[in-house]
Amino acid sequence: MSENIKAVVRCRPMNRNEIESKCENIVDIKDYSVSVQNPSARLAQKKVFTFDSAYNMNTTTEVIYNEMCYSLVESIIEGYNGTIFAYGQTGCGKTHTMQGTGNMDNTMSDGIIPKCFDHIFEAISMITNIRYLAFVSYYEIYNENIRDLLVTTSDGSFVNHPLKDIPGVGVTVPTLSSHPVINAVQCYSWLNVGNKNRITAATLMNENSSRSHTMFTITLEQSQNFTKNITSDQDLEKDLDPETLRAGIRRGKLNLVDLAGSERQRKTGAQGERLREATKINLSLSALGNVISSLVNGKTKHVPFRDSKLTRLLQDSLGGNTKTLMISCISPSNINYDETITTLRYASRAKKIANKPTINEDPKDAKLRQYHNEILYLKRMLKETQQKIDFRSDENLNLRILNNDKRYQESSSTTSPEAINPKSILPAQSKEEEIQLQARNRIDFIKQTLIGGERVGDLKLKEQHKARRIVAQRHLNAVANALSRVNYEDRDLLQGHYASIAQEINIKNEHIRNCQQKIKMLQMEVSDLNSEFQLDREDYLDEIRNLGRYIKFYQQLLYKFDSILRKNDKNWSPDIVMEHSTWNDDLKTWKIPDNYLFKLPPPNLKSDNQELYSSTEIKNISKILTDEKEPFEHVSMFSTSFV
Repeated sequence: MSENIKAVVRCRPMNRNEIESKCENIVDIKDYSVSVQNPSARLAQKKVFTFDSAYNMNTTTEVIYNEMCYSLVESIIEGYNGTIFAYGQTGCGKTHTMQGTGNMDNTMSDGIIPKCFDHIFEAISMITNIRYLAFVSYYEIYNENIRDLLVTTSDGSFVNHPLKDIPGVGVTVPTLSSHPVINAVQCYSWLNVGNKNRITAATLMNENSSRSHTMFTITLEQSQNFTKNITSDQDLEKDLDPETLRAGIRRGKLNLVDLAGSERQRKTGAQGERLREATKINLSLSALGNVISSLVNGKTKHVPFRDSKLTRLLQDSLGGNTKTLMISCISPSNINYDETITTLRYASRAKKIANKPTINEDPKDAKLRQYHNEILYLKRMLKETQQKIDFRSDENLNLRILNNDKRYQESSSTTSPEAINPKSILPAQSKEEEIQLQARNRIDFIKQTLIGGERVGDLKLKEQHKARRIVAQRHLNAVANALSRVNYEDRDLLQGHYASIAQEINIKNEHIRNCQQKIKMLQMEVSDLNSEFQLDREDYLDEIRNLGRYIKFYQQLLYKFDSILRKNDKNWSPDIVMEHSTWNDDLKTWKIPDNYLFKLPPPNLKSDNQELYSSTEIKNISKILTDEKEPFEHVSMFSTSFV
């Protein structure tokens, strides 16, 4: 059964800069609609957008979670896939909505991610006859590079992980680290570890602006048969049937995505590295918008998921086997009107995408199945080693008793304590016993990673979750009824009964006026889209010009010092290095071979770039290179001749 993406809107309060600048509030929020007034056209009608829910600046994250997120997280525990992601302009409260203030002592200030931790492990602790295995991973997409936030190398650097499309699994990052967790506290710890490694920077619009898209993933595997058979010490032969375990395995996965905010360079004042980051962010968000538009437009045959790594990772969340919730964060200020309208349009399109979520049964790469096979192997090994130990113990015991009898007869005249010491009869600890100890420790570790049923008798916790479930279901039913009334307005108009012809004329004339207003709004929408496209085009052109300047600078800098690349009388040049290098489109990097792999032309052959220099410049550089001192000690001597 298909269901559309749920889209909600959250408006943040005015920040300090907006209050000091005396900005005006142009956003009006009701239960399911958001109205925005164009500050440049006060007399024009407000633009109205309808969503699954809308929250004003006074709404807490607790309310949003209970009404929209609770039922989605419950489905994860049942074995569905789910995604919650925050989208919006930079500085609109996306990270605050997803992660909160970071104060774990005050649960009211928690974001969506910490509340998911508490919800999942509380719900699992109340379930009987089912055992769960939980794993977490945390990574970011920075400049189109995927970095594992939970693992760093010895020198503090990060590895760029590749994407892979695995049949039956989907688009994943198989080289990411995955860490088992047994409670919410461990999830908090891993979240804090990742946040310390996440890249943030200050811009004119946000002091702690996220410079990357992050995704925290919780994977839950469950089985009814795992604890009944595998963890017991009896009926080992019965456990060997893999169908017993396979029939009960389900896997749910929850993706908690905090997208970096869209930026306009003229507002953020980004320069240098911040500008390059903003360019990558805007390109990936633009690709996300193109994917959403293609999915909504039924005539499009090709959906450009491969345009960015963000859209590839969200491929299953947009039109696939996932329950998806989009939280759009907006600003109420009149100076952010264009960005607010763009965000609302994105969310309005996204809620038209239909997903087809199903329960994930019998996953091929389930960790539970790997643990199942490992425990069976360890049990066999324990049984075999125990037989060896018993057999060897009997032999050693008989041999030691025989030797002690001989010793006792030989030394009957002098009684020696060592000769009749009972410890000398016992066998020493063998290698098999050490193996048994390691195997039992491993089995105990696997049993400890399995969770479920720890708080079955907590009636107060059960009542709390029951009340929250009722609130969430009541809100979803109200949303469905409100949206159905909007969809059936035209049908009710045709099927309505009127007391007189005059009443029918008045009602239908009113409906005509409403339709005329909608037409005007659509015409204004087209005009706004054209102006928005023009603004985006100008921003992209500015970014292209700035990046082009940086590229030309580094090119000219490299060509100026072309001859310094020559070593051991070999004719090095940028063109030759590039000719022997290869471009990796997945990693977005150049692979430059080592020195000895270059096939260089003769030293007397000029490259095209050498024609850029005068003969005097070449003589000066050659003289410096032939000197005994290091070339870079003399850069100041000849750099003035290049200007």
